[in-house]
Amino acid sequence: MSKNATDRRSDPLEQNGRFGAPSHEGDLLRISIDAMPHMVWSALPDGYNDYHNRRWHEFTGIAVGLGKGEEWINLVHPEDREPVLAVWKSALETGQDCDVEHRLLHHSGEYRWVRGRASPFYNSEGRIERWIGTYTDIHDWKKTEQDLIESEERYRALVGAMTEMVWRAAPDGAILRGWGWQEFSGQMPEEYGGHGWLDAVHPEDRDALLQVWSEAVATARSVEAEFRVLHKNGEHRWVLSRAVPLTNPDGSVREWVGTLTDTHDRRQAQDALKTSEERLRLAMQAGRMIAWEHDLRADYVTRSENAFELLGATSGPLSEFLERVPPEDRVARSHFIDRVRATGCDTMEFRYHLPNGKMLWLASRGERAGPDRVVGVTFDITDRKAAEEEVWRAANHDALTGLPNRVLFQRCLEQSLITARQNGGSVSLMMIDLDDFKDVNDTLGHDAGDTLLKETAARLSAMMREQDTVARLGGDEFAVLMVEPSQSGWAALLGESIIKRLRQPFMYAGRTLMSRASIGVASFPDHDAEPAELLKDADIALYRAKAEGRGRVVTYSPEMRLLTEQRLALGRDVREAISRNEFIPYYQPKVCLESGRVVGLEALARWQHPDRGILTPAAFGAVFDDPELAPLIGKRLIGKIASDMRRWLDSGYEFGRVAFNLSSMEFNQPNLAEDVLRILNLVKVPVKHLEIEVTEKVLLDAQSGMVAETLEKFHWHGVQIALDDFGTGYASLTHLKRFPVDHIKIDHSFIADLEQDEDDAAIVAAVISLGHSLGLHVTAEGVETEGQVQRLRQMKCHSAQGYFYAKPMSAADITAQLEAWPASSHAER
Repeated sequence: MSKNATDRRSDPLEQNGRFGAPSHEGDLLRISIDAMPHMVWSALPDGYNDYHNRRWHEFTGIAVGLGKGEEWINLVHPEDREPVLAVWKSALETGQDCDVEHRLLHHSGEYRWVRGRASPFYNSEGRIERWIGTYTDIHDWKKTEQDLIESEERYRALVGAMTEMVWRAAPDGAILRGWGWQEFSGQMPEEYGGHGWLDAVHPEDRDALLQVWSEAVATARSVEAEFRVLHKNGEHRWVLSRAVPLTNPDGSVREWVGTLTDTHDRRQAQDALKTSEERLRLAMQAGRMIAWEHDLRADYVTRSENAFELLGATSGPLSEFLERVPPEDRVARSHFIDRVRATGCDTMEFRYHLPNGKMLWLASRGERAGPDRVVGVTFDITDRKAAEEEVWRAANHDALTGLPNRVLFQRCLEQSLITARQNGGSVSLMMIDLDDFKDVNDTLGHDAGDTLLKETAARLSAMMREQDTVARLGGDEFAVLMVEPSQSGWAALLGESIIKRLRQPFMYAGRTLMSRASIGVASFPDHDAEPAELLKDADIALYRAKAEGRGRVVTYSPEMRLLTEQRLALGRDVREAISRNEFIPYYQPKVCLESGRVVGLEALARWQHPDRGILTPAAFGAVFDDPELAPLIGKRLIGKIASDMRRWLDSGYEFGRVAFNLSSMEFNQPNLAEDVLRILNLVKVPVKHLEIEVTEKVLLDAQSGMVAETLEKFHWHGVQIALDDFGTGYASLTHLKRFPVDHIKIDHSFIADLEQDEDDAAIVAAVISLGHSLGLHVTAEGVETEGQVQRLRQMKCHSAQGYFYAKPMSAADITAQLEAWPASSHAER
């Protein structure tokens, strides 16, 4: 152990033996080893490092005499230690040379690449006596190698990123390698190498290309050529090839390098651009457009060649051009360039007089192209302006009559009211509705209706002053706007004149036509000041005129609006009531005056109000004039009436016929009869149990043709028709002949004084006699006293209904009455 320890500390160059040498020879050897450029070290067979030369100590900065043993491993880069130790351990175990590159800590603090080599030294017995090794500083070489690798990687990345294909060729022009060619053409390297790439060149381009390339190879000059190549997708695409020779010092070509660029899209774009430019030229010519450039310093405008054809002008000062612009447009046109300079671009439209006197509408668009330069285009928009005028007229005028429509009329009204408020003036407004337009349309056809509308428009226009406005708002509704009427109430007086003028007959297709009108009047400042409200005022007055019998003029008053609002509120409440199924039928018996038996019932509408209880039509009857609500209520009621009849039939009650009153609005439904009969059929109620009642007013208010047609349908299916309120003066006796009437009901107003008023008695007797003569059943309504019953019996009236027998009652109550009604007692009455 002691000897070994001594050996480990001793200098191997001073030891005697096969490896050692005499001291002076050891000095000589040390000097030689220290002079070497490599780092030299030695180690014992077990790997103990016991010597480093001076170069090693200079490299590491470790003092001479230190760093022996295993300390050297601490100088190896941490990432390299494990692989270095593995190589060193393998060499110690196998006795083979080792060679490894790794990083070693330099005295400067940086790790430098070194190459470490070690070989065993054997003694005469063939055992390893010592390891001799060296370190060579290869850091600069390693860095150069890494730079070269990175350069090659950058080169490959650059070639890969280039859109161009890159190629190399031998001095004779044979292709050595091409990057991207395979991906472009689909040719494999063995196919395109040498001159095989020519097979992909378009046959029409091949000979010319080969000649150009041969001349370049022969003269060693750069070359550029554009030709078509077969792409792998099957199409021929244009490419641009550039080649440059790399020469030796003697001027001979070492190799060729070049690029191949796909120019197909660019060529197509160029072709498209040429086509587009030609189209632009043709478009400017066909679209009557010129291009121009304005030099602001010289105030000189350069115009395209077609300017003379379009404008009769060539290039020249702007002032010459402005001389042909009308004075009212000239200031705006002269400021056009100022706006372009200020904002960068601007557009304007103006008029321009041609040398022959014709006026054009032109539009100019300019853009700032520099501090003293504006470029732009000017085009003829005369046709567009004419079309816009026509479009504006079509959008703001009625096509049939040529009058302003609702849109234009409202604008005129708004402007008139603004002016009147500012100047303290006045405005009058008339809303006019033709009362019999629908009848003309239905009976004589739409041509007759159109003629009536045009005649009305012409007559209204002829009666108005120039400053007034006559408009058709739609359908048969007209309006008149009068600015500054000559006197208070003048609009109402004019309205009377309009009604008289429209009543005057005119001829159409050999027929005499005439028209009645209803007119509502509202004025500012007497009424509302806002356009919408004033229109509403006039509309309310028109509604009142129609409600009061049509053919008249009504001037608006605030009380009318209150009634209208009440009517609208009622409409809202009724809609909710319909949705909640609150409308129900009440029934009042009709009694045979001879037998006293119940021969029928009249179904009467009632509103089962959640807060106000059972309401009669006196509270909601106005809704039966509503074209939307009246049919809805009617359908609900007929459904319930049919269900009640079915229940009575199932219980064996004899109730005769149930009469149901139809309003004018319900007759506007084209399938009214079919719908009612379908409801009866659904619950299997025979039609003989239904009677339809209509008032004489319905025959006047509704479309008489449609009423007759609907009643005929009912009658044909076995439904009896009753004419209600007969004798009240709304119709003539001709209705009994024109309509399929089976039953007439004498109005209660004639029954009330039947016992005291002989005139009423005479009328009632006459109606009963008329009924007998025509074979019609006659019923007296509103019977309340025994005396009335006796007189009616004497007059041979068939039946009666009224409070004397029973008030209108619910389905449940009438069922009890039907069950308990003593036929004999009624017969005695």
